[in-house]
Amino acid sequence: MSDRNHSHVMAFLDAFHVDGTPDFQELSEFFAETGYYQPLVPATEPIKGKAAIAAALEKQFQTYYNCRCEIHASAAMGRFVFTERTDHVTLHAGDRKVGSRVCAVFELNDEHLIIGWREYWDTGDVMKQMGVTPEQLAAAM
Repeated sequence: MSDRNHSHVMAFLDAFHVDGTPDFQELSEFFAETGYYQPLVPATEPIKGKAAIAAALEKQFQTYYNCRCEIHASAAMGRFVFTERTDHVTLHAGDRKVGSRVCAVFELNDEHLIIGWREYWDTGDVMKQMGVTPEQLAAAM
């Protein structure tokens, strides 16, 4: 179970972190219908349902493009997959490059679909790189 879940999450991250813009409908297929995504624990509320998750990811791409993922570590145990990575993006505003270290926890069901995705990252570092306020960062999510 762990190996298959790990492969599913790595395939999702590969599909999400592409040059240009990912296929948001394709990304939604990695999730169970009732799955959720919490982009920043504990500051944001979970986004529930695969259509809402796809819309949230698409909204993020209104702020940046060319999201590249550098995996530093990953592990799987049962239903859970853990990743440590750096996401590198280019902001539409000024073509500024931003890199953010992210830890994520994915939970998958028996069909190997994502039922939970929680991310942890340093908002202060990201706001400093982007040159935005907490309110502006929240609006971009």
